[in-house]
Amino acid sequence: MAIIPGIAPLMPLPSLEQMNNSGSVSNQTDPRAKNEVQKAGTDFMDFLNNELQKVDAMQKNADVASIALATGKTEDIHTVMIALEKASLSLGLTVEVRNKVLDAYNQIMRMQM
Repeated sequence: MAIIPGIAPLMPLPSLEQMNNSGSVSNQTDPRAKNEVQKAGTDFMDFLNNELQKVDAMQKNADVASIALATGKTEDIHTVMIALEKASLSLGLTVEVRNKVLDAYNQIMRMQM
């Protein structure tokens, strides 16, 4: 019968010296980890900004298309309606994502430690 090797932990356990009296790990931050967290935060912020700019561009495109239809510069109602629906859907999705984020934040704030 062969011996099954143990599974390696995902993160090494802290030594007893690193543990404080409450049982949690002491505040010894790795500068590389801190830089990675800051980079991830910046990347996420850039992603959100890019997506919000796309939503804004769709709204502006819909406005231009509807003004062009109203002034008679275009007679193609199909492209105008498609632009308006894209803008409406993207704005609706953005509002729902914001609502879910705020709901999650409120639930976290209600948690008792």
